Amino acid sequence: MSPARAEDDLDDPLLAEAAQLRASPAFAAAVREYTVAIARFREAPRLINKLMASETRFRLTAYVFCFAAYYERHGPLGGVTYTQLLELCSQREELTPRTLKTTLTLLKLAGFVKTSRNPSDRRSKSYHPTPRMVDFVKSWMPHAVNALDAVQPEMQRAQMLAHDPDFIRRFAAAAGHAHAAGIPLIDRMPEFTCFFGKREGAIPVVLAVMLSDIGSAPLPSRAQIAKRFGLSKTQVSNMVAEGTELGFFSVDETGIPGATTHLRDSYTRFISIELAFYARHMQPA
Repeated sequence: MSPARAEDDLDDPLLAEAAQLRASPAFAAAVREYTVAIARFREAPRLINKLMASETRFRLTAYVFCFAAYYERHGPLGGVTYTQLLELCSQREELTPRTLKTTLTLLKLAGFVKTSRNPSDRRSKSYHPTPRMVDFVKSWMPHAVNALDAVQPEMQRAQMLAHDPDFIRRFAAAAGHAHAAGIPLIDRMPEFTCFFGKREGAIPVVLAVMLSDIGSAPLPSRAQIAKRFGLSKTQVSNMVAEGTELGFFSVDETGIPGATTHLRDSYTRFISIELAFYARHMQPA
């Protein structure tokens, strides 16, 4: 780690917490749990794949759920309004009003949100997560709780997820407040997340390469990767080419990409930051 990065870790409490997670002897197991679970989650029906294909739309989906949970607890009417989400977009340059409208439309088509009108202002509409969206989030959370249980087994977060009916909404409400008030996770590693978090199709390709690297197994073909994650073969090839140019992949003489040290270091560091954020907000009642 460079001296500048080490200093950044000390200055940012979340980065310091992430460094503690990386120092755990069990962190390699946590990375494996994370990678296997998130890859499985990315295998989804067509409409859900459309939501997740764009990482910006997927982040907005998480924001809708988290902010709605926060306002259900702390707002007079519950749910999250378009205006509240639009204010968030003004803080996050990649979240445009057009992307917000598209994401809300897809969420309604997927049956993930329902709307209600403000009784005192019929022009104001709030978005509320449906039980289907709660189930979707519940299917997404094992990558976090299983990975955290590998390094912090005493917290038993998988047990909380399974048996505490308020665990998901409690986490979402706390995370919603943190998203609004704090530094976005993707801004803590911009050199990695500009590729990993902002390129459509990059995450599935990185996951496929890292699964192969972690398990010392042959990488599936580009056609197989495309079929598994609902991408086109061209998308996979484009992400391999871009990731290679950025130093995340090395390609052998047959064109098969592999993980570089740069990718391994960036990927595990990003996971540790994400897990540190989850650990803060996945607490007992």
